[in-house]
Amino acid sequence: MIIRLLNIQFARLKRQKILYIFFVVMAAMIISNALQCAGSSEDNGMGYYAGGKFPIMCMQSYIDIVGTLFLSFISAVLICGEKASGMFRQPLLNGVSKKQLLIAKTISIFTVALICFLFVAIVSIVTGFFLWGSHIFDHAQEYLLQMLLLAFPQITMVLFFVLLSLYMSNISSMMCASLIILLVNNLFSQFFGSYISFIDFMYYLYVFSGYNGMELTGKMIVLGIAVNVITGIILVYGISRRTNSMVM
Repeated sequence: MIIRLLNIQFARLKRQKILYIFFVVMAAMIISNALQCAGSSEDNGMGYYAGGKFPIMCMQSYIDIVGTLFLSFISAVLICGEKASGMFRQPLLNGVSKKQLLIAKTISIFTVALICFLFVAIVSIVTGFFLWGSHIFDHAQEYLLQMLLLAFPQITMVLFFVLLSLYMSNISSMMCASLIILLVNNLFSQFFGSYISFIDFMYYLYVFSGYNGMELTGKMIVLGIAVNVITGIILVYGISRRTNSMVM
């Protein structure tokens, strides 16, 4: 049953060409950034990321707002959009529980998040290889560790968007709420990081990617993983409670 529901979710996304648009836009951004880095001196902000640090720059651009808002939009389409249109009550889904349907949608969003992140990582490395050759691997150990660590806040982010979408009435309200939350969180992360690092999982999107020169220490890695695991458990509980109480 879950497999059939997953096929329905992916078919809907495929019809709307959402992922293809993301790939084109993100690839254009990566190539543009690469050309700017290649044409800048090391003293320039862009020049600092030329060569082996270029994949790090691409990850930072992705998690900053583009990738995060895209995941919010995917969540809005798969959950808010279907709530607003009444698709949850369609005969096609008769006999399917709310829990099964939401699990399928959540897995779909997780899969999209993984595909998008791998796309950014692979395209940035390939683009960097064409411009800087084997130097793109000079800091491979650093950015591969960052990519691995970023899986934790990315997973938590998906759960957060699923829960948020269960409370939003339509796609536009979901996108507005997500944008406001991201902007406010970005502000707090820059100025109050030492305070929110114990409670804010989004803060570790920036820490784990080395955003704005944030130092990645062993203590921050352990704290970040712990915050994300605990937050993830709370979000799963919240999603379960909301699913059981809401009327589709």
